[in-house]
Amino acid sequence: MIKLEKKGKKISLYVEKRYIVSRLIKYIKEAEIYKIPMIKKEKEKKLNPKTNREKTFRKTMYHETDITPKDRTFENLPRYADKKPKVKFQDWLLIKPEKINPDHDVCSFGKSEADGKFWGWSHRAVYGFKPGDTVKSGTCGLEYMNKKAPFTIKDDKEARNMAIAFAKSVS
Repeated sequence: MIKLEKKGKKISLYVEKRYIVSRLIKYIKEAEIYKIPMIKKEKEKKLNPKTNREKTFRKTMYHETDITPKDRTFENLPRYADKKPKVKFQDWLLIKPEKINPDHDVCSFGKSEADGKFWGWSHRAVYGFKPGDTVKSGTCGLEYMNKKAPFTIKDDKEARNMAIAFAKSVS
């Protein structure tokens, strides 16, 4: 229950505590908050006790969002005003990165838990493949597949192979 009282030029607002608490609990239950590690780290300078010198420590900051993993896409990736991403797309889409070859040092493909796609990437391009997608001529990575375009991806194994071929093609 909300009560407004006018006293001269001031207006006092009285609200029952139960009302506020019940509304707050309802909001918390409706909006679950997810935390994703951000690319930028918070820099903190501390004194190193052993050397008595100032040292810079980096602390991970987290981006808080109420967007569920199923609703996340590459298009709604959080960005700063200058269009640079706040978080890594692998963390945003819940991609488990894998190496194409065990001898490689860099992971360049993986499966997303958020949308079920297999994603391939390099420093200059990113693309996701899932069963049911149609691969057309001119798609990067097609030269590594033994198929002629256009063709439809039938299963997860084929989507995984297409993501690997895409990553090889653009790196």
